[in-house]
Amino acid sequence: MRRLMVLPLLLAGPLLLAQKPQAPAATYRPDLRQWRLEVSPALGGWSSDRTVNLRIKLVDPKDPEPPKDEGPARFFFEEEDGGDGPAQEDTRTADQLRRERQAREAEAARNAWRSRALQVWFNGATLRWQASVGTTLHTELTAQNGENRLEILEPDSGVKVVRSWWVSTARTRLRVVSLQAGDEYASGSLQVLEPDGALAEGGRRTASGGMLRWSGEYTHETPPPGTYTLKWTSGWRGGKPARIKVEALLDGGTDQERRWTWECLILPGAGPVTLGTFDVEP
Repeated sequence: MRRLMVLPLLLAGPLLLAQKPQAPAATYRPDLRQWRLEVSPALGGWSSDRTVNLRIKLVDPKDPEPPKDEGPARFFFEEEDGGDGPAQEDTRTADQLRRERQAREAEAARNAWRSRALQVWFNGATLRWQASVGTTLHTELTAQNGENRLEILEPDSGVKVVRSWWVSTARTRLRVVSLQAGDEYASGSLQVLEPDGALAEGGRRTASGGMLRWSGEYTHETPPPGTYTLKWTSGWRGGKPARIKVEALLDGGTDQERRWTWECLILPGAGPVTLGTFDVEP
């Protein structure tokens, strides 16, 4: 009887060894010395266009799995055929859901090295942009009349690019931008209330000519005199409070330059919250 019990165990041994789970894939450790920063358009010389649609890409030439580069974010959703049909029942078991969640977490851990914060200096303003190695970052800049200077630094690798160019157009007297406060990124949207009561919101131009772009930057070539009020509508941002920092620059680069800065801690979903006011003289 004892021999009969031992025999099945001997036969099952190879099967148990064959079912041994595979070791997790080793985490890729990039060589930061090989990285490069690609910026387009090249920028340089003279231009008559104040708007620059900038594309930045942090590249690791030894990236084992370069991500598929997609276009800029879109602000609408396309309808698909059959989208109004009944939703299919989710038949996945609790064990399947758990394995899928673990797979997503493992994938996020393997790609954590891609997330990078770029330090940016543009015409005296200090910014920070969040980038992902191998993925193109799309952003928009509004150049000033005269000389413009842009510096982008990836601090961990030391990779840096510097661009200078000249713009010959009407000067933008007033510019309002949201900045990063510490290690936090602004979540929400800026609003600018002009002296005549007109409210500048994302993508809309006011009757006086003020423009608040989707990038969150407000500009006005000939701001009417009076008091301007800045407001902020907070996003959800994971349900955590966000520290918002906004800067207004009037007559930048001239002897009459004036600069105001506001910083405020805003609860998720709050707003519009008044950040502060400033006056523009004739």
